[in-house]
Amino acid sequence: MILEALEYLTTPCPKWVRDMGYLREAIAIRHRARRCHADWAQHQTNTKDAILSTARAYGHLPDITILGAGLCLDIPVQDLSPLTDRLTLVDAVRLRGVRLPQNARYLCQDIEGSATALYAGKAPPDRPLVDFQGPGLLVSVNLLSQLPLIPTRWSDDPLLGQRILQRHVQSLRDHTGPTLLIADALRWTLESKGAVLSQEDIAQTAGLPPPEHSWRWPIIPAHEAGHGPRVETEVGVWRL
Repeated sequence: MILEALEYLTTPCPKWVRDMGYLREAIAIRHRARRCHADWAQHQTNTKDAILSTARAYGHLPDITILGAGLCLDIPVQDLSPLTDRLTLVDAVRLRGVRLPQNARYLCQDIEGSATALYAGKAPPDRPLVDFQGPGLLVSVNLLSQLPLIPTRWSDDPLLGQRILQRHVQSLRDHTGPTLLIADALRWTLESKGAVLSQEDIAQTAGLPPPEHSWRWPIIPAHEAGHGPRVETEVGVWRL
């Protein structure tokens, strides 16, 4: 906890990122990833393989954009670099320690637009991912289910979360170049003995068909959950 608090105090970021909780979430994910390294390893490998095989299928690309880059734990940054003229990584906040090749850049911004609008006291926009249009590969990585979490805490609109999910998927479909979506399809909350407490069908809410392939990811395994509930997801892959 001391290391997390120190990182929180010393990480530079815009005020909205700190005030809305994005910085705190990013730091918490970093430390959970360390504690759950063995549990997350296969998921990270599967994600990297899906991104890399898709990129290689298109030969050399003018650009590759990764939405939800985070700490790049599940992004094959070094392997993608020679496949493109420019590699762009995007997330709300960049923590220290993320190293990039020479042709890569990291953009810190509100990908979907709702967070900054709500922080400014405005209605969330209904806009596509216009900042990322182009002929290159656009990849959304383990981001979809995370997009509504903080904005819905700042809004009384009961349909905001669903709209954010559906808008993100539609924006990916509207992209002029090739598109890859890697996202939670289903999420289960489980008691310690394995009984299902709740299930969320994220893919259905977002308007997605069944994924091309999928795998299980123990986001909060038993040793991390302690006496609390475990969380597992089915992660799916779609080429939209």
